Amino acid sequence: MDNPIQEHHDDDDIQKLNLEKDINEWTKEIKFVEQELVFFSKLLDSNLIRKANANEEDGSYILKSIKHITDKNAHFKLKLIEFKNKSEDIVECEDVQCETFFLNEHFNFKQKLITHINQVRTLKKILFNFFEHNLNKEILN
Repeated sequence: MDNPIQEHHDDDDIQKLNLEKDINEWTKEIKFVEQELVFFSKLLDSNLIRKANANEEDGSYILKSIKHITDKNAHFKLKLIEFKNKSEDIVECEDVQCETFFLNEHFNFKQKLITHINQVRTLKKILFNFFEHNLNKEILN
């Protein structure tokens, strides 16, 4: 296993490594959410759902919810790029106040992203229930 933290790293180096790791993970998460939302939109618009005679009002609400979350995800994607670019300046920090600023920015962004991911999970629960209810009708008949 690769050990990114070496003996010569001080606390600042370790913080920077953790920051970089978080940004990379967040980027992957946002990209995957983007793929999931496209998949769910296509699935909702598929013949399978039409054949199941799914409740159109529910489907319409879910599509609007997907659109809303997709827009928020695109916003987070842009904000993450900005945050990544801004966070590279932490290397230039020469005082605690500067580092504290970046660490607070990191913390705040992380909290907002966690809230977004929780909203995505809630939407996916709604989607799974919708598909389970409507696809069971089609598959069992």
